[in-house]
Amino acid sequence: MDNYSLKILELCREENMLNIGVRIKCPYNPSVKEPKLAIIFDNGTETRRLPLLSQAYFPAEDLMFCTVFAKYSYNLAYLFFETPVNKKIDFWFEFTYGDIVVHKMNFVISSDVKLEDEDKYNVLHTDNTFTYQLIEVEKSIPKIWVVADIFQAVIGDIWTFILIIVSIFLIPLYLIEGILAMLGCVRNMPKNKKHGLFRLINHVRLRINRFVRKGFGITDSKVKILRIAYRIGSLSQIKENRIVFISNRRNDMSGNFEFVYNVLKTDKSLDMKFILDDRDIKHMSFSNAFRYGLYCATSKIILVDDYAGLLYKIPRRAGTTMMQLWHACGAFKTFGYSRLGKPGGQRQTSPAHRNYDYCIVSSKEIAKFYAEGFGISLNKPIATGIPRTDIFFDVEYKKKVQEEFYQQYPKLRNKKILLFAPTFRGNGKLSGYYPVEKFDVARMYEELNEEYAILVKHHPFVQDRNDIPDEYSDVILDMSSNSELNDLLFVTDLLISDYSSVIFEAALLDIPMLFYAYDLQRYISTRGFYYEYNEFVPGKIVSSFAQAVRAINDRDFEAEKIIDFKTRFFDDLDGKSSQRTVDLIYRELKK
Repeated sequence: MDNYSLKILELCREENMLNIGVRIKCPYNPSVKEPKLAIIFDNGTETRRLPLLSQAYFPAEDLMFCTVFAKYSYNLAYLFFETPVNKKIDFWFEFTYGDIVVHKMNFVISSDVKLEDEDKYNVLHTDNTFTYQLIEVEKSIPKIWVVADIFQAVIGDIWTFILIIVSIFLIPLYLIEGILAMLGCVRNMPKNKKHGLFRLINHVRLRINRFVRKGFGITDSKVKILRIAYRIGSLSQIKENRIVFISNRRNDMSGNFEFVYNVLKTDKSLDMKFILDDRDIKHMSFSNAFRYGLYCATSKIILVDDYAGLLYKIPRRAGTTMMQLWHACGAFKTFGYSRLGKPGGQRQTSPAHRNYDYCIVSSKEIAKFYAEGFGISLNKPIATGIPRTDIFFDVEYKKKVQEEFYQQYPKLRNKKILLFAPTFRGNGKLSGYYPVEKFDVARMYEELNEEYAILVKHHPFVQDRNDIPDEYSDVILDMSSNSELNDLLFVTDLLISDYSSVIFEAALLDIPMLFYAYDLQRYISTRGFYYEYNEFVPGKIVSSFAQAVRAINDRDFEAEKIIDFKTRFFDDLDGKSSQRTVDLIYRELKK
């Protein structure tokens, strides 16, 4: 890769902040829209991968070469989750340009860069690796300061208790003020959105919170219950045969949990517990908050299938193993710490996801992206495969689903099935949407000469729905609210999507795909992908409704891309991902 060069333009450490700026030059490829640079930090125990944000990307006048500028400031105190920065950190660069990946990219240092003060740091480097060696040894904290900290904490608790006692005597005044606020005589508390009697009670609570400078409410009470239960559980030994399934995504045993449980349930020696509650902590029951803390303290294995915020309200107990059975296959849209510095991205100081011992992925190739996204060491993602995909290798189940579908919708037996399953736009659950006017389902049905029935499956974050005329209600069905997406794939002849990870499951069934990416450039700039979209997706890309219709009528789906796509993102196509995941669980149980 002699024609790929990296020059360090800025390298400056200020306390815990490491500021890095680089320039890369390489041969220009006009199909590459999103070149990527990552920096990998290694402290001898953990290896952490983080993105180095592109600031500019442009070709030379002759279009032979291009230039990429990238820059970011990293907080060294938050690089590694459980291990300290230590006295030595190595780091190097990885550059991705389309399908070309340059590992441990060689670099030169600009003459304008002045390396660190030699009195503090010994900075070493080879052609491709930097080493920071701290000469200054961190001093231990004098015992007098430890005693002072304890004294301050005790005095602080006593003062809080005094404020609570005083606030009890002030309750009558707060009640009077609350009544006056309801009558409009005095200002209402800013955060009081309640009505009637609840508004009065909430006024008193908010007043006490402000006076005592502590939170007193339902959420705070449940967090306290969680922590009390954790302390109680920590008084006893960890149960070496206990596995707890924790989900804030679902209320039942479905998804990866279901498939893993179905393998484990034959072992009667296991003590399995379940906390399946998709409500936030405010609306979760007190009993679930208590069980959450108790089981996290007493279980040998903790299984989660999505983000679980309560896990960061209590410490991880030594001797437990936490596994993330993430629901998605492959690596498509960037997430978590891969969006560092971007709107909606994770902050480097956040602890979210970083306490996993393992996360499961569908292939070794994408393991580094999940490590980056979750903020965990590069050795923690394990390519077991995704348990819920085992169903795609079950021929009998496929026949059963198909028969049940056509029994329910007999008029669709003689039609091909087009499944429209786009992802949402926006930043998350509260702001998620899809501009339904971009896909006129009635017009699509007519343009395709009524050859296809159309199933619409919007993302759960999307509240808007496509307008379906009454005369087409038996051949155009909105399945967004009451159908399992995987089951719909078993009856699908053509999938139209955009940036949804459903394409990985569709590839397992060799379903032809069309990618309706009318806002591709905007999506790249706001969300981004792990791979170049144009080279990555296993089907034809269209940018307008008319192009989509033409491609379908011409049977132009570029379906030949599916085979390479499937083998790239699934290491094993054998329907045994659940068993491999269970084998990993047993390995940890035996430790």
